[in-house]
Amino acid sequence: MNLDKTIMNQDKTIILACSSLTEYVEAAQASVGTKMRVRYLNRIYHRDPAEMQEHIKAELERMPEGIDTVLVCMGFCGGSWNLVQSRYRLVIPRVDDCVSLLLQTKDDPVSNLKTPGHLYVRAMDPSTESFKAIFERLVKTYNVDEETAKKRHKEWMDLYNTISVMDTGINQCRRPEYAAVVKKDADWLGAKMEYVEAGTHLLEKLFSGRWDDQFLVLEPGRAVQKEEMLV
Repeated sequence: MNLDKTIMNQDKTIILACSSLTEYVEAAQASVGTKMRVRYLNRIYHRDPAEMQEHIKAELERMPEGIDTVLVCMGFCGGSWNLVQSRYRLVIPRVDDCVSLLLQTKDDPVSNLKTPGHLYVRAMDPSTESFKAIFERLVKTYNVDEETAKKRHKEWMDLYNTISVMDTGINQCRRPEYAAVVKKDADWLGAKMEYVEAGTHLLEKLFSGRWDDQFLVLEPGRAVQKEEMLV
């Protein structure tokens, strides 16, 4: 489906985004010259797709008067959007999650662009995505004994072979201090470190109304279907 951006009234359009994409939503709007209102869903709700879905539904019910279109800056996110419907037109990137959303730099509809065995880093501050720190918090939270922690660490090492730094052009990930943080994580996992191209290409298309086969466009009342969402 190809729609001209002139049929999208910015005053009647709102963006619903995951808070993990805040900087990227802002950058994409600046790039295409839009200034649409944005509602953010706390990224913490990703811990449980059912919980995220409840918050999605609640936000769709709380939209301001006069809205007719919601631009979704998320992916399918573990089924968070499955069977969701609203009284607005929904436009959703056909990707499985926010990582694939930012990895999409071309116009080919591919839902999952991640490589098995890879961990992806996209944060402005890589310390907020430190896998070693996450592991240590889990060990502490669940009071895991030393022997079990070593076993789980080995399982992580077997599971991942690469940390892929997503060079979005926004996160300044080529800085030595950024790379040093990621390299510590890679060493802890016994993994290699690489850079991969990423950016706001899909968000820019979404905000400017260039809704082709990379997007699912649902008229009011139509539910999101996994079969339509993922390609």
